[in-house]
Amino acid sequence: MLRKAVSRYALTGAVIGHSEMRTSDSVRVVQQLDNSSLPIPAYFLAAGSVWRVSCSSREILEVMGEAFQPLDRGGSHVDLDINFHVDPALCETPPWPQPYFRGLEHMVYAAYGLGSSMLVDLQTPRVIGLFSVAIAKDSSYWRRVLLPVLLGIVGHAISVTPLHCGCLVKNGQGLLLAGASGVGKSTLALCLSLNGFAYLSDDCTYFSRSGSRLRAWGLPVPIKLLPDAARYFPQLSAREAAPSLNGEVAIHLDPETIGLSRSSSCEPRWLVFIERTDEPGIAFNQISSKEAASRFSSNLETLPPCISGQRHHQLATINTVVDRECWVLRHGVAPDVVAHRLQEFCETRG
Repeated sequence: MLRKAVSRYALTGAVIGHSEMRTSDSVRVVQQLDNSSLPIPAYFLAAGSVWRVSCSSREILEVMGEAFQPLDRGGSHVDLDINFHVDPALCETPPWPQPYFRGLEHMVYAAYGLGSSMLVDLQTPRVIGLFSVAIAKDSSYWRRVLLPVLLGIVGHAISVTPLHCGCLVKNGQGLLLAGASGVGKSTLALCLSLNGFAYLSDDCTYFSRSGSRLRAWGLPVPIKLLPDAARYFPQLSAREAAPSLNGEVAIHLDPETIGLSRSSSCEPRWLVFIERTDEPGIAFNQISSKEAASRFSSNLETLPPCISGQRHHQLATINTVVDRECWVLRHGVAPDVVAHRLQEFCETRG
């Protein structure tokens, strides 16, 4: 339940003295702030969806232009409406606390500090947000936290499906690396990026679909590596581990800082699930599309009844993702050896 209700002033840090908030009240909040005066909106292509962003901060628009593809002008179709306000009266300084989330039916409230927050309506869908000047100017925080969190929240409402997998690109075609957390997807992503692949993502990849055509998208976030990955990569020896958004301690590495190329999107070609074993060696085993789809769909979040219809598009996208040869790679060897075999796999099946 939504413990901290959002009123007309809640985005500045005030809280209604009730434990819950009616959905109709939330909608009225959105409508009230939508009437606020904002500049002419900018348009962006975000993971295959069109966002219309009205914002009073040049810095926020600039970082969105770096993360997504700017569009010259909006067409008749807009997937997501966004209104972002910056309040000079909000006094916040880094380090920023862990984000705080609460949801009620189709409304999601996300707080990022003492006053900075967003309210997301997943039925419309649209977003309103109010931020301090300090957060508005923190482009790194927008790239690492705010934009990935926002895309993750609104994805199913705008026909974008985030899946727990990494993606590397070779000649415009994507190699999807799926598997449980801690199995080594990020380490393999870095190994492959050092050997001729372009980096798109290492942990979460976003998929858009038009009929049977599928596109994979990434965000300009750092690669997140477990601390023990430093023993495989001399480039990481001087880098310190720090807590991630989920509390996990990891090394965060921007691929560009070590000369790697980054890709923003691709057409997926290969799908490989990674599994670790105690047995030495490497084994490829083909699995059915049905089993591959089950592995992905079991990790989808639960949707409230009022927006449960959005699940159909997610499942249809997953069926398109697995509509290709699907493999499980089980191994008990060093990451560079696995990366070499994956490179051979893509070449021989290319």
